[in-house]
Amino acid sequence: MRDILERMGRSLSNLPGIGRITANTNETMATPTTQVALPGGNMRSDLPLLQDYGFASRPVPGSDATVIFQSGDRSRGVIVATGDQRNRPTDLQPGEVCLYHPQTKSRIWLKADGSIELAPANGKITMTGTLTVTEDVVANGISVVNHVHTGVQTGSGQSGPPKAV
Repeated sequence: MRDILERMGRSLSNLPGIGRITANTNETMATPTTQVALPGGNMRSDLPLLQDYGFASRPVPGSDATVIFQSGDRSRGVIVATGDQRNRPTDLQPGEVCLYHPQTKSRIWLKADGSIELAPANGKITMTGTLTVTEDVVANGISVVNHVHTGVQTGSGQSGPPKAV
């Protein structure tokens, strides 16, 4: 009986593992795989990287990985979470959420006050489709709704459509 309990205890202690990703992900398979260094110098290769539905990322070497080993068998692991302590945002308030790019610091920040901040590292945002705004748009301090044209005389003509810059 003691032997069975010891084996069960060993299996349970081997279920989770925390390590560091040591190679780029292999994207040639339906589920990406990578290599992880675990404590004690244990290396595991070709570990599947599971991700939440609708989200995709390619963690870089040096990122943290949480590995779950099926039945405590260290040869049958899957990565269920990754993170990068070196580059994560540290200015979030309790309850805030941020989708960010670790190297460039671009981010989409859902703030505690209900606002959303888009902060691309290069200052550019590209979209396809129609942007519908129900209030005002302010560009470089000028309101689209409440701006005043100075030096223009009122007339009956129309200016025509705007031209690309």
